[in-house]
Amino acid sequence: MAQRTLVPVVIMGTFVLAGAVVLWLMMRSGDEAAATPSGETITATKAPPSATGPRESKPTVAPSLPAEAPAGSASEVKEYAVGDRRVRDHRSGQHAPIDIPPAVHPAEAPRIASNLTHAIGTKIKGIVKECAAALPVAGRGTKPRVEGKVVIAIKAKQVTVTEAVVQLRDVTDASVETIKKCIEEKALTVTDVAEEIDLESYDINLAYTL
Repeated sequence: MAQRTLVPVVIMGTFVLAGAVVLWLMMRSGDEAAATPSGETITATKAPPSATGPRESKPTVAPSLPAEAPAGSASEVKEYAVGDRRVRDHRSGQHAPIDIPPAVHPAEAPRIASNLTHAIGTKIKGIVKECAAALPVAGRGTKPRVEGKVVIAIKAKQVTVTEAVVQLRDVTDASVETIKKCIEEKALTVTDVAEEIDLESYDINLAYTL
């Protein structure tokens, strides 16, 4: 009889103990919830990088040479004297200096008739043939020639050669200087008559095959 009475008491005690545990847990949860204000949002942020941390790498620029000046630019212009003329050589690349004064014909200057320049050229061609007659074949290259310029003056329709400069090309014989001097001296004896206005000087280019 005593055992039957004890069973219900134990069961009730168990329920009371369980209820106390549940009540204790509920009170604990309420305290934790009160620790955070209602409606407040907590956002996690990343700590700023340390000042001593790795820095962003920058691209490396390879050293380079200054850009080359274009052909014919001011840095390539060569100035030198040819006879009594000052030459500005605008040719690009490697070239031998000009050795014949360039012919100058200003745009506003008068021009002489082509038949007069042809007549002067023909007379000087005869001189070239005469002065180079003794030039041996062995002293001539594949394209031997004479290049040059003469200056003429016209006074009262009388034409005279006042200056002559020539150069022999592709000729290796020792007589080159002798032939050159012969042509330049005899060219000064050339005269002609022409119906032209008076001119103090007029340039004529020369080119002959030897």
